[in-house]
Amino acid sequence: MEAKIKGEPFVVKINSKQFQWDLSATEIPLGPVRFDVTSQDVNHGFGIYDGQGRLVTQSQSMPDYVNRLYVNFAKPGKYKIWCLEYCGVAHHIMTTEFEVK
Repeated sequence: MEAKIKGEPFVVKINSKQFQWDLSATEIPLGPVRFDVTSQDVNHGFGIYDGQGRLVTQSQSMPDYVNRLYVNFAKPGKYKIWCLEYCGVAHHIMTTEFEVK
């Protein structure tokens, strides 16, 4: 079952691989967003953190599967994505960011 959010969500495709995140957009509008999360290689933990370092939401990024994650962004700012599942020797640098405007 998909979560219901008012209005059509802005869609961001997330493709993970050791040891990076590829995002279809790095500037995201306020409001409903759908993240389509998948992996090219191994399982990764997809975690979004706000500017204060608080976990906003998380999902798994898995090969041959797309997880749909819905978030309603009410606050502008920079958000970080971290890998939450150990995926190899450079796991600790698997991070990126996006901005909500």
